[in-house]
Amino acid sequence: MKRKRLYIIDGAGFYYRAYYGIRQNLTARDGTPTNAVYGFARMFVKIINEEKPDGLVIALDSREKTFRHEMYEDYKANRQAMPENLAVQLPLIERLIAAYNIAVLKKPGLEADDLIGAAALQAAGKGYDVTIVTGDKDLMQLVNDRITLYDSLKDKRIGIEQVKEKFGVEPGRVVEIMGLMGDSSDNIPGVPGVGEKTARKLIEKYGNIENLLERAEEIERPKLRQALVDNKDKARLSRELARIKTGISLDVDPDSWGLSEPEEKKLTELFAELDFKSFTGITIKRPEIRASYKTVMTEKELDGLVSILKNSSGFAVDTETTSKEPMRAELVGLSFSTKDGEGFYIPVAHDYSGKPKQLNKRKALEKLKPVLENVKIEKYGQNIKYDYIVLKKEGVDMQPLSFDTMLASYLLAPEERRHNLGHLSEKYIGHGMIEYADVAGKGAKQLTFNLVEISKAAEYSAEDADMTMRLTQILRKEIKEKGLENLYYSIELPLVKVLASMEQNGVAVNPEFLKKYSRRLDEELKKIEAQIYDTAGEEFNIASPKQLGRILFDVIKLKPVRKTKTGPSTDQKVLEKLSYSHPLPKLILRSRSLAKLKSTYVDPIPQLILPETGRVHTSFNQAAAATGRLSSSAPNLQNIPVRTEEGRKIREAFYAANECLFISADYSQIELRVLAHLSGDELLLESFKNDEDVHLRTAREIFGVMLAPEMRQAAKAVNFGIIYGQTAFGLAQQLGVPRSEAQSYIKNYFARYVGVKKFIDETIITARGNGFVTTMMGRKRMLPELGSANKNAREAAERMAVNSIVQGSSADLIKKAMVNIDRKLENLKTKMLLQVHDELIFESPAEEQKDAGEMVKKEMESVEKLSVPLKISITSGKTWGDLH
Repeated sequence: MKRKRLYIIDGAGFYYRAYYGIRQNLTARDGTPTNAVYGFARMFVKIINEEKPDGLVIALDSREKTFRHEMYEDYKANRQAMPENLAVQLPLIERLIAAYNIAVLKKPGLEADDLIGAAALQAAGKGYDVTIVTGDKDLMQLVNDRITLYDSLKDKRIGIEQVKEKFGVEPGRVVEIMGLMGDSSDNIPGVPGVGEKTARKLIEKYGNIENLLERAEEIERPKLRQALVDNKDKARLSRELARIKTGISLDVDPDSWGLSEPEEKKLTELFAELDFKSFTGITIKRPEIRASYKTVMTEKELDGLVSILKNSSGFAVDTETTSKEPMRAELVGLSFSTKDGEGFYIPVAHDYSGKPKQLNKRKALEKLKPVLENVKIEKYGQNIKYDYIVLKKEGVDMQPLSFDTMLASYLLAPEERRHNLGHLSEKYIGHGMIEYADVAGKGAKQLTFNLVEISKAAEYSAEDADMTMRLTQILRKEIKEKGLENLYYSIELPLVKVLASMEQNGVAVNPEFLKKYSRRLDEELKKIEAQIYDTAGEEFNIASPKQLGRILFDVIKLKPVRKTKTGPSTDQKVLEKLSYSHPLPKLILRSRSLAKLKSTYVDPIPQLILPETGRVHTSFNQAAAATGRLSSSAPNLQNIPVRTEEGRKIREAFYAANECLFISADYSQIELRVLAHLSGDELLLESFKNDEDVHLRTAREIFGVMLAPEMRQAAKAVNFGIIYGQTAFGLAQQLGVPRSEAQSYIKNYFARYVGVKKFIDETIITARGNGFVTTMMGRKRMLPELGSANKNAREAAERMAVNSIVQGSSADLIKKAMVNIDRKLENLKTKMLLQVHDELIFESPAEEQKDAGEMVKKEMESVEKLSVPLKISITSGKTWGDLH
């Protein structure tokens, strides 16, 4: 007869491994950390699904002191306190276990190890094969022919032979070795000077501690012999502290530890509370999704759909295309939904062998255009900017853009990395959606959407519209409940059309200029390469960290700055430091810098020019940076370096076309002005109201002497460093001064700018209490690490708290200005092209230059009433490189 199998999980081992194993910032909506709960669940569900035990029980420690503390007062005295971010998750873990109907062993005054030992022996005595799931070697003393250990993370099983291999003795004598070697983690003393290797040899020879102590005079090593004699009581005590007490009465029958069905209601509620997205292998009752999706193939069916849309107050819309880049995308189909469970798909350009007859794209859009452009009917979308651009290219100006589920998710949880539809469906509805790969395939074999069968495309696309419609109703309420309506409806949502127009406008680029510049960089790189070889005394692969390390540290004999797993580091910071000692690191840095410019910008940008427009159309990412800042991609035009001549040269390739000029409107020190407003610091307010050079003023306040030019630069670094929470160490590295000197700069700054110091201190205190910070316009950012027991994590969150308010408020101001300016541009030919952090760039005909410049300046300077004036510098030029 097959024996039943019981698995006993070392609960403490599981939750510590989960906590340290999953380091990403997993939090519930209220900011409660959830990484340990998430990892714990994944680990024990894996045991259930893969090991399929007949019974399962989880042993947990209790908070009370145990009998071991009575035996030895200093037992576990050196153990660090449990991290706060883990401690707050323990009640949640216990709720999770209860919801899964898993039996728990937990008793006051007893450690989990003792409960595990008692349960294992009792179950084995009843005929079970017992597996203890743990990574703790202390439990090896329990192993016998019916009890084994299983380290699930390493997928390693430990039986009698594996214990002998580890300790050299059978499991029953492992505790003798532990008594000699002690255990620093539990503060078990052992015999001083005796480690695992020595303890193993002694017990292999003498059998146990008593025999060893009786024959101690036989030990040849004098120091070891004396240590044993002097510490015989410690050895005996340590053995008893390490011994697992298996004779405990559990008053429970192992047969009661069989698996039963989870309590789905409790699980669903807990998962919703913890904001869990998806769990591989965890069965959770999903709300039943009733849906009826239809494919629109005839004009009669299309007329019926148009009638439904026309008579609705609003609907979700989704486009299917041939590309992720809207300016390159060709429309393949459209889907709509006006209520939960409804979805319509209109295929217009599927192109595969055997495809059925579809509606003509032009005729379908002619019928849809009036309803899509009807300002009285709301339009909802997921990343609606994409759909807007695709339809605009087809001659349809979709309006109004009333809700974007991606943007709503971003405002509600800006610290999250994912705001895609599948993630939101899992998070808010508990529904796993059809993935793009399910209908189009993966990797090199992935089809463009026009080659996907219509039946598959219809189910996929109609579901997108259905889920967007459902999420719109849910997220609208969340936006209102969280007090984010003004920010969402006044700034973020109107900004969608502004950014869409900017992306459509694009910016003209001279490809020949960049190709010529690429050849110049090639020549320069060859010269530098020759200089590198000449300086090194031999040729080597400059791109290889290993070969470069050999040259720097073995051949030239420079002293390594920092070591990695593969050897001395040769990263940028290391090379910058080494460049003070030898010319080679500086040459390497220059080579890397030029090579990066060439490969990141100079060579790729001509390939990104859209043939139909002759322009580059970057994408502005609105739901990316947690601070609220916009980012740019494909290509990233915000990160073209401007501090080097080579970087500035790239900007010369971008030019104003059609006899226009560029206008640049750049906020002057907007973050420092926002800091002055928020802090009310008298010195900062005075500087900006008097239109002083704020960095020169700071230099005078810090140094109080006749100023050299480098002192203003140092003061500038301090001014901006304060906003970004820069440490004395970071400032010292930036300025190339001793840490003590950098610390004195910061100390002197706060001694003079007392309002700033007070603002920072109060911000951190308030943020700790709330768990989040809020910008001037109500943008929230959760900062759960403010309560972390880890000093580095906590201090990083404190710096982030201050920076998020200042940088986030600055980002909100320029976004609001963009919305206001866009409205004023409606009757002008001037176009907004780019946003580069605190700067806006326009393309303007000569006859509009003056009026457009004055309008932009007025709107940006009056966007919000602050206690200091906002100031804009306006420049113009034919190329982007001419602007600064």
